[in-house]
Amino acid sequence: MSVFDALVEGDQIHVITASGHQDTGVFLRVESDFLIWVKNNEGTAVYAITSLEGITIFKV
Repeated sequence: MSVFDALVEGDQIHVITASGHQDTGVFLRVESDFLIWVKNNEGTAVYAITSLEGITIFKV
């Protein structure tokens, strides 16, 4: 079972990249080895597409 089996659209997530950059946002889906989510960029919602390679995702 992967972490994605426990996530549903709308879940709050915390993402840590391989370089150590951290962000929080809202899970949308996983598509073709990419995380599709919405993150907060200084008060603005940003649609993000992040490669799954080397990232860690936690449900908040």
